[in-house]
Amino acid sequence: MDAGFKSGKNIFRYRVAMIIIEDDHLLTAKNNMSDYYYTLSGAVNLGESSENAARKLTLEMINENYDVERLLTIVENFFNYEFNDTQYDFHEITFYYLMEEKGRKDIIQKNDIGGGRKESFTWIPMNEIKTIEMRPEIVKEIIQKLPENVETIINDERI
Repeated sequence: MDAGFKSGKNIFRYRVAMIIIEDDHLLTAKNNMSDYYYTLSGAVNLGESSENAARKLTLEMINENYDVERLLTIVENFFNYEFNDTQYDFHEITFYYLMEEKGRKDIIQKNDIGGGRKESFTWIPMNEIKTIEMRPEIVKEIIQKLPENVETIINDERI
């Protein structure tokens, strides 16, 4: 069971995001119903550590075993999201992990993520990250400077 809850149109989620960089390229995801990229991410289950969730979700999403190198940052993110003509208000706590390199970038898997959405993966050169549309927007800053010390960022993208 996901460590989160819904109350009306308010949703709280505890998540992990995996930063996978190979050969100076970032692995990103995109689905057919969005016009932006995002890092691989998913919900932490009740009773599960965030590091275990990062490893498990990476395997589930791209069918590859990646180990956690280190925790980069924690982002408390507030945003609005419309799905099936309903506007939701999100509050997320996301642990961003840098994953250990494997020395290859041959991920081509596509996933059905529900609600008619299909997710695909793309390797984007690091020098192009600042030019793409990415959510949350703050992630571009995190990726471009990979913090040495864990920090907490409060990011509010509500309209």
